[in-house]
Amino acid sequence: MSENADKTSENTDMSAQADSTSESSTDPGAPDANPEQLQGAIEKLSQHKPEAVSEFMAMMGTGPVTNPLHRKMEGGHITQLLDLAADHDEREYELQKQAQDNASSDRAADRRYYFLAFLVIAVLFGLLLFLFQDQPDVLIPALTGLGGLVSGFLGGWGVGHRSA
Repeated sequence: MSENADKTSENTDMSAQADSTSESSTDPGAPDANPEQLQGAIEKLSQHKPEAVSEFMAMMGTGPVTNPLHRKMEGGHITQLLDLAADHDEREYELQKQAQDNASSDRAADRRYYFLAFLVIAVLFGLLLFLFQDQPDVLIPALTGLGGLVSGFLGGWGVGHRSA
């Protein structure tokens, strides 16, 4: 019976100590608690409920971990970081501008290429019509073959393909 009384008095002493430390600090996770008191509380808890101690230790280990470099950073580092970010933005802008200029020049080159192909086909048709205007036996198969060649080229370029 005296053993139960000792445990009860120890529990009330621990609760009184816990109340006094919680009143003195505004932050519940503040390191104001005496390490010996914490160690004693953990030992007593481990004697009665070992699974509660393992849960408590797991919760203590899963707190937010800060980067150790945060403590070493100064105003100059932040200025340097902002300068690097500004330089990066300028380089990204230049790359986007160059890509847009390249796309524009590609479209212009495509238009010139299509126009040149049209001129070559028109000249071939005109030449066939001029040379074989009196020979319909040669003109009809030649125009048919040239028309098939032209339609094959146009199909290869994607003319007539409907994109979804």
